[in-house]
Amino acid sequence: MHRKLLQLVAIASLFAAAAHADDLVDLQRSCIERGNFHKGVHWLEECVQELFTMSPVHVTMTSIAPGAGIGAFGPGLAKTQRIYHWDFVLTGTAAVSDDGSYVTAAQITFGLPPATFWRTHPDCLSSAREKYGVYQVQRPPGEDPLDSKTSVTLGYRRFDAREQDFYGLGPNSVLAGHAGYGLLLNETYLRIDNPLSVWSSVGFNLSFLQPRVTSTVNTSIPQLRDAYNSTDTPGLNSREDYMRYEPYVQFRFPAKRSLFTTLRAGYAFYENLGTSAFSFQRLSVASSTFIPLRVPSRGTSDHRHWIQNAVCPSMRSAKRCSLGDLKLVGVVALAYKGAASQVPFYFDQTLGGADISGNDTLRGFNDYRFRAPSSLLFQAEYRHKIWGPLGLLAFYDLGKVALLPSDLSLDHLRHDIGLGAYLRIGNREVIRAYVGFGTGEPYRIKPKIPVSF
Repeated sequence: MHRKLLQLVAIASLFAAAAHADDLVDLQRSCIERGNFHKGVHWLEECVQELFTMSPVHVTMTSIAPGAGIGAFGPGLAKTQRIYHWDFVLTGTAAVSDDGSYVTAAQITFGLPPATFWRTHPDCLSSAREKYGVYQVQRPPGEDPLDSKTSVTLGYRRFDAREQDFYGLGPNSVLAGHAGYGLLLNETYLRIDNPLSVWSSVGFNLSFLQPRVTSTVNTSIPQLRDAYNSTDTPGLNSREDYMRYEPYVQFRFPAKRSLFTTLRAGYAFYENLGTSAFSFQRLSVASSTFIPLRVPSRGTSDHRHWIQNAVCPSMRSAKRCSLGDLKLVGVVALAYKGAASQVPFYFDQTLGGADISGNDTLRGFNDYRFRAPSSLLFQAEYRHKIWGPLGLLAFYDLGKVALLPSDLSLDHLRHDIGLGAYLRIGNREVIRAYVGFGTGEPYRIKPKIPVSF
């Protein structure tokens, strides 16, 4: 039943996208008139990109959450309107995965002149993904300076992830403790981001959260409520609502260089409404350094051996070629609570595979393999484009979780090393897959579709 529903939604979204596209001529030209494998695969890239970026209606391919099906499909909405110096961006998503998990989301963003003491450059426009949440028309993550406008975003999302994994709390959880649950989450939110300069901005996030723990549809593992109780799994049997407040600051330096570092620090307050049993705070600091590996080159790609072009593809100027890109990541999250409070397990940090937001963590381990209120993560990732939309990646991850902030240290870090591949259409990553080694646990190829809501 769920598979048929998925197929119907996917087919309906394709017809809806075509029927409501602003320019059907572009779609026809990209997908039909230019269709010729003898001339390469760029026509196919353009066709798929057109389907995913048409305005106002297009196709959405997303991931609900790790474990909740391989991918979800459905119609998406993206409409931008500019009036004088104001921008209005309306986006929406409705998608269903192959296991019956689903997501619905809608938001509107207002782009306003910034309140700043320093001059911001009008050309410093961040990606729609980072600034407005428009994932369908993004540039590669990290390649954008901070935005020159203040943004105010109002939104709502609801997702039902019907297959979620749990292995126990703390850094010493074991595979034998595997159990499953479902998570239904309603979130109504307000986000404000204001640039202070071309290299810094401040912001504030406000959310009303309604998480509900449900049963998993995976019958091959025990239900979470059968294997654990509310004592060792805080929040398991509660039906609490929360207010979340988070002021933050972020920096990018140098502001407009291809080699740069981003730094974000935020302090979030989770207030349990009606009682303080599950109220807590979390300090999070994340840094990313992007290092493009460019070397001088002679001649265009037509004048170089195919092996040279595969190892170091020529860039547009033909004066340099690209050996790939290196990304270094460091993330620390510290949770603080009162003596009578606990952190609900569904708000814990997770390491292993990808987290609930779709961010890669310890990729050699299963999704959500380690879970606790606080965590530490270091990553080094190398990416190299090899042909058309296809590229290779290699990575090394280090990290650990802790029940208390004081338990975090550089001792006994979990680690993995691995290889993978990714498929990018235009500037949008469609899917990536990788396998990690060195964990001491079984390994397998893990396909991942980016979260787009």
